[in-house]
Amino acid sequence: MKLADRYILSELTGPLFLSAFGFLLFMVANILFLFAEQITVKQIPILAVVEMLFLRIPAILVLTFPVSMLFATLLGLGRLSADHEIMAMRTSGIPFFRLALPVFGLAILLVFLTVLTNEKIAPWSTQQSETIVRQILMRQSLPAVEPNVFIHGPNDTTFYIGALDRDKHRLFHVMIYEPANTVYPRMTVAAEARYDGQHLTLYRGSIHQYGPSGLTQYETKFDQMTIPVTIDPDMFASDKNPFEMSAGELKKQIERLKQGGMNTHTLAMEYYFKWSLPVGCLVAGMIGIPLGVRFSGGGRFITVAVAVLLLFVYYCLFAVSRALGTIGILPPWIAAWLANIILAAVGIKLLLSVEQIR
Repeated sequence: MKLADRYILSELTGPLFLSAFGFLLFMVANILFLFAEQITVKQIPILAVVEMLFLRIPAILVLTFPVSMLFATLLGLGRLSADHEIMAMRTSGIPFFRLALPVFGLAILLVFLTVLTNEKIAPWSTQQSETIVRQILMRQSLPAVEPNVFIHGPNDTTFYIGALDRDKHRLFHVMIYEPANTVYPRMTVAAEARYDGQHLTLYRGSIHQYGPSGLTQYETKFDQMTIPVTIDPDMFASDKNPFEMSAGELKKQIERLKQGGMNTHTLAMEYYFKWSLPVGCLVAGMIGIPLGVRFSGGGRFITVAVAVLLLFVYYCLFAVSRALGTIGILPPWIAAWLANIILAAVGIKLLLSVEQIR
C-alpha cells in the first residue's frame, strides 16, 4: 500500500503545482490589469510594482490552494481511472476508501499550509502591499484619522470622538456622557484629548451637570484635566482591514468592538471565513475523488469542464451565503460555512455510491 500511496500522490502533485501556478499567474495578471492605468499614467517605478505583486502572493495562494486541490484530484484520479488502474487496484482487494487516503492526506496537508499562510504570512504581506498601493500607486498617504467613533466604557459611560489621530494618539471633539456618575447625568466636553492607555488628558473643555428637569444645573470650564480611563487604546480604532489581520487579531478586535457596543456581524463573518476557506481544500478533495473516477471516460477536456462547473457552483454558493450573512439573514458562522457544508454533503454521498460500485 505504501507503494500505491506514493504512486497516487505522484499523479496528484503534477496537476497540483501546475494549477496553483496557473491560477497564481491569472490573479497576478488581473491585479496588473486593475492598476494598469495608474502604472502607465503615473509612471510608477517597476520595482515598486514588482514588490507589490510579490507581497500579494501569500494572500493569492490562500485562495488558490482549494482550487488547485480540486483540479489535482480530478485530473490525477481521472487519469488513473481512465487507464483502468483504479479498477485493477480494487480488483486486487483494495477498498476504494483506502485508495482515497493519500488524497485526503494531501488535502489535510494543504489545510494546515493554508492556515499557516493565512495566519502568519498573508496578514503582514497584505498590509505591506496595501501600503505600497496607497503611498506609491495611488499617491495617497495612509489614513491617519478615524471620524465619528463611539465607545461604550465602564459604568455605562459613552465616549464620542469626532476624529482620532491613531499615529499621535490624539482625539478631537471629545464628549463623555456619564449617566451613573451621580443621581443625574454629567457631560464632559473637550476640544482635544490625549490617551496613554491608562489616562485621558482633556484640553480646553467644560463639564455640564444636569438636573432633574434635564437642564444644565451647573457648568465649569477647564484648560486641562486628566481622568483615569480603563479602556484598551486599540478599542478606539484599527487601521487594519480583516484581510490584514490574523484570526486571533480579528477575534480580539471583535471582542473590543463588542465591549464598545458596536455591531460586529460582518467582522464575525470574516473571522469564520478565515477557517472555512482552508477547510475548502479538504472539501475539494472529498468531492473531487468520486467525480474524478466517474468522469474519467470523457478525457481531460470533460474533467476540466467538470472542475470549472464545480468552481462556478462553489463561488455562487459562497457569494450568496456571504450576501445573506452581510444583510443579517444568516448567522455569521452559517454564512461562512454554508458552501463547504453543501459540497461536503454531496461529496460524502458520491463517495458512498462509488464504494458500492464493483
